[in-house]
Amino acid sequence: MTHNAYTYEAYGVHTDVLKKTTLPIPEIGEGDVLIKVQASAINPVDFKIMEGFIKDWPQSFPIIPGWDVAGTIEKTNSEDFQVGDEVFAYTRPAFDMTEEHPECSSEAIGTLDGTHAGYVAVKAWKVAKKPNSASIEEAAAVPLAALTAYQALHDKAGISEGKTVLIVAASGGVGSYAVGLAKEAGATVIGTCSARNFDYVKGLGASDVRDYNEEDYLKGIEADIVFDCAGGKSTTDALAVLKPDGIIVSIVEFGIADIAQKADRKGVAFLVQPTGDQLRTIGKLIDDGKVKIPNITTMAFDNIQEAYEQIKGSRTVGKIVLKRE
Repeated sequence: MTHNAYTYEAYGVHTDVLKKTTLPIPEIGEGDVLIKVQASAINPVDFKIMEGFIKDWPQSFPIIPGWDVAGTIEKTNSEDFQVGDEVFAYTRPAFDMTEEHPECSSEAIGTLDGTHAGYVAVKAWKVAKKPNSASIEEAAAVPLAALTAYQALHDKAGISEGKTVLIVAASGGVGSYAVGLAKEAGATVIGTCSARNFDYVKGLGASDVRDYNEEDYLKGIEADIVFDCAGGKSTTDALAVLKPDGIIVSIVEFGIADIAQKADRKGVAFLVQPTGDQLRTIGKLIDDGKVKIPNITTMAFDNIQEAYEQIKGSRTVGKIVLKRE
């Protein structure tokens, strides 16, 4: 049995290297499930790997891009799922989680984990049943971005009620989830974005929104937590309003610990990890109406080139999702 997938066999720009191909449907091993892909989301990390910017992660060609998926269980070797279950998952190879999951020691970026395909095989512990209130397309927009925001705020920053949280790039895929998750935790949420996205970010739960194009746009802010989803000047600007005992968590500036130390502040960078348990927590928050699914732009699976062009423009509000017919 075969399925259609988009793959690349060399590093380069998507228009040059990304091609539609036919591959065998992946086999599943012990503790795995096979998901029939109905929707998959695109994230900046997908084109960064494709263009060769992250070569130190284990990978081999050909590669199917994409780590966000929503669909139905086609086959299962796990007692936690049955054929036909509607699920969502962040499928990234767990090459950095071998202490907790030694069975993943050989996982690498390639054709088994990619979601821009008809089927994907994945460890069941990375998977959760999708939120009941979410469509398949909405569910596909959740895993990577929501897990990143959740782990940044809860696992790294130690968010708690009463804290002031500044979210840099609050209208993007990760920032959008961070606004809702921070509000749900009882924090005062301030977001940065362009003026045209003010209403969108306030609608997610921010009490204050600042335009990063304005001079002194962070004036008057004293943040306990900064969640940096932008990098560059925005990181420096945000660090200047971080309280002495605060923390800045970045998903783009991997040297943030050194940068923050020079300002006598604490900084942490991290790589989001897959986990079905946290997806279940996030899914319940979505079903309970405590966290909103951000704006999504749905495109046909075969419009993948246009989708990558759009996300590379760095002006995407929310998430881009590819839907299979």
